Parts: sequence; structure tokens; C-alpha cells
Amino acid sequence: MSYETLTITHDGNVATLTLDRPDRMNSFDSTMRGELSRAWNALADDDSVWAIIVTGAGDKAFCTGMDLREPPESARREVAGEEDGRVHITAMDCNVGKPVITAVNGVCAGGGLAFVSDSDITLASSNAYFTDARTGAGQVSIHGTLRLARKIPIEALLRLVMLGRSERVTAERAYEIGLVTEVCAPDELMSRAMEIAQAIASNSPGAVFHSRDAIWNSLNMGLDSALEMGWDVVTEFAHTSTDAAEGARAFVEKRKPEWRYAPPPSRSADKTKGNS
Repeated sequence: MSYETLTITHDGNVATLTLDRPDRMNSFDSTMRGELSRAWNALADDDSVWAIIVTGAGDKAFCTGMDLREPPESARREVAGEEDGRVHITAMDCNVGKPVITAVNGVCAGGGLAFVSDSDITLASSNAYFTDARTGAGQVSIHGTLRLARKIPIEALLRLVMLGRSERVTAERAYEIGLVTEVCAPDELMSRAMEIAQAIASNSPGAVFHSRDAIWNSLNMGLDSALEMGWDVVTEFAHTSTDAAEGARAFVEKRKPEWRYAPPPSRSADKTKGNS
């Protein structure tokens, strides 16, 4: 599958999705929004992909959000996957269910924050910074920031939103407040992201997918309900996944386990609904 605004490459069980509009600071227009939805679903259904890296083309910007220079008539045209009025640009928007590492290689602004809020692990180059100018452009800041409210201190997020372009969060400050978990030299960012992705992909994909899914889902629950849900996940996985038994055997036999791919629970649920 080819794309106008995206580039996808594969390295073993890791796929790298690059936002590829460097002349527009990798902002997303209607074309990119439609392509992101298709690309995420293709990666979700690809059994060879166990972890995904997201980054931006060039060295100036990761993503600056919605392209406000797109003609209004183009911006309003129907985009696949947006029939409900929502923008579906991230893996979480598209219910991918696989680990996502976001590598921020420059400015990350406005709607670009959605990739950060919806990723499992975020790295930033030392020259990266984060800002949200949407309120200064007469836009409500929702996409990305609501989930960030569950990741970083609320006051840090409110500063980012309410100060608009006057607030620039450096990579170092982003690390301090938990917006990113690691800061890298610009020329080491992608190699470090790949190192982390490959480490994730060396583990049982089923165990990773189910653990990740349970952790994210727990954020919508109280602690007691989350623990009960978690034990249900553990029990079902132990009884239904061949990886659970394979991991134990490999440990006893002192060998590398041979994992079997299984779809993320969110994708399995989608297929079950489709067949009902």
C-alpha cells in the first residue's frame, strides 16, 4: 500500500511510520488524516508487526498539528474513518492495540500532541520542544490534551493550553514533567527508538498486547475494578495462549522462547463484533 503523506518501513517485527510532509512541518491535512487511518489499520492487521515507531520527516518538526493553510473546502471533505465527527490520526484513535514508541524530532505542536498522549513510550531529541497554539488560533484544545491530563501534572498541561504560543516546553522540561521518558541527541534518536522497539518485540506479543491493553483500560476504572479486570485478563491469557506455556518451558530449558502471534485483544473484540 502506497501513501502520499506517509512512509512506512519494516525492520524485523518493528514498523516505522513517518509523517512525511516536511515542507509543511509534517502537519496533517485531509489527505494525511485519511492515510493515517488506513495505515494504522494495515499495521494493526499485519501479523509481522509487533511494535511501531512514529516519527516525522526531516529535522525541524515532528508534527505541528492541523494544517490551517489547507483550503476550507478541502479540510471539510469527508475522510474515511471520520464519519462520527472525530479525527482518527493516532494508533489509539484507530484501536490498533500494539505498542507505539513516538520519537519527537523537532517541534511538536497543537494536534501533534495527540501522538505523544496516545503513545506508550515517548522519546525526544534534545532540540525538540512542545507547544499548543490552538487557543491562540480560536480552536479548543481537546485532541491529545485530555489524555495528557492523565500523564502529566495538570498545571503543566493547563500552562501549555492556556498560554498558547507563549509556552514552549523544552525537551529537558518535558522529561521533568513526564511528557517524555528519555531525551536523546538528535543523531541518536531513531537508533534509540529502534533499540527500545526491538526489545519490546523480543517479548511475547500476546503478553505485551494484553498487558498494555489492561493498563490503559485501568485508567477508566477505580482501583478495585481495575484489579478485578486485571486478574481476569491474567487468567484468560494463561488458559488460552500458547505463549504462557512456551515461556515457562523455555525458561526451564534455558532457551530462547518461540512466540506465536495473536491479535491484540482490542482487534479480536472488533472481529468478534463483526461476526456477531
